[in-house]
Amino acid sequence: MSPRRRKTDAPQPRLVTRREGVAPDAHRWSTETEGPSPTAQADALGATVLAYLITGPLLFGGIGWLLDRWLGTTLIVAAGAVVGMGLSLYVIWLRYGTSQAPTSGGDTALPGAKPHNEENP
Repeated sequence: MSPRRRKTDAPQPRLVTRREGVAPDAHRWSTETEGPSPTAQADALGATVLAYLITGPLLFGGIGWLLDRWLGTTLIVAAGAVVGMGLSLYVIWLRYGTSQAPTSGGDTALPGAKPHNEENP
């Protein structure tokens, strides 16, 4: 037997290509139904409302500016910004303002609004 092919009682070393055990981001890929924390939900809601408040006047103001340039007027940009703010407030009220509405409470009470948004399908 050659010196290179000597048998030993020690186990052969294993080739490890990645870390074994639980991966550090295994919680990202788990199938548990646990949702995001309340703080993360509140942050996401605030960011969404802020995006609506900024996007509405910018979009409709931009459309008004283009119409002003095309028609040679000066007031459509202001009207577009006001209409955009009004529409963005209306969309916020429709999506998030109705989730705290009271439910029906008696014979004369009207039925409460049913929330319908991403958080409450």
